[in-house]
Amino acid sequence: MTKIIFCTIFVLALMLNSTAFAEDHVPIISVSGEGVVEAPPDTATISVGVVSRDRDATKVQSENSRIATNVINSVVALGIDRKNIRTGNYSFRQIHHTDENRRQIFDGYEVTNTVTIAVADLNKVGKVIDAALSNGANAIDSLNFGIRDREKFQTEALRLAVLDARKKAEVAASALGKVIVSVRSVSINSASIMAPRMEEKMMMMSNMDSSYETPIESGTLKCTASVHVEFEISR
Repeated sequence: MTKIIFCTIFVLALMLNSTAFAEDHVPIISVSGEGVVEAPPDTATISVGVVSRDRDATKVQSENSRIATNVINSVVALGIDRKNIRTGNYSFRQIHHTDENRRQIFDGYEVTNTVTIAVADLNKVGKVIDAALSNGANAIDSLNFGIRDREKFQTEALRLAVLDARKKAEVAASALGKVIVSVRSVSINSASIMAPRMEEKMMMMSNMDSSYETPIESGTLKCTASVHVEFEISR
């Protein structure tokens, strides 16, 4: 009787292990999907710099402050709200050069004031740059385009990435004579927004005829999302 009970338990254990083994080895198709969405930008952020140098600390600080104030006022005159203008960076430092004997020679002081301007009307971007340069700014540090509804932009790219993964899995499953049964796992790898780089255009601006408004082309923003999905398929 004891042997019969033992054999029954052993057979049940084998059956359970076999079932678990089968469940652990459900056929899977593993694919990656990518989604890309393009849209025109609707905002811009411009960083303009005022860099001043002089051997007199008080004089250079005062002069830099005067020019930076003129730059800000010229931008406000274009209809840019002051709440959209802020100081991005301010620095005051001594400057030196090294002579032939490798000694540090004092050259004076340098003050840098960087003003960051958020522009909602892209038609004003060129005007803002021209106004800043005409009123004493001597550096355009950056020009970045953006989009207000970033979440909607990224969500659509992610949706397309998942659909792309599903389509690839369906094609592979069909070729194998199988069908997709369920989704085992989903990994979101990225969802990033890329804007056109503006450094080359910024370098060109200083050589342009001041009688013309600086031409700015905002280009297109691109949002790319990628996912990795594991699908269970029929046996």
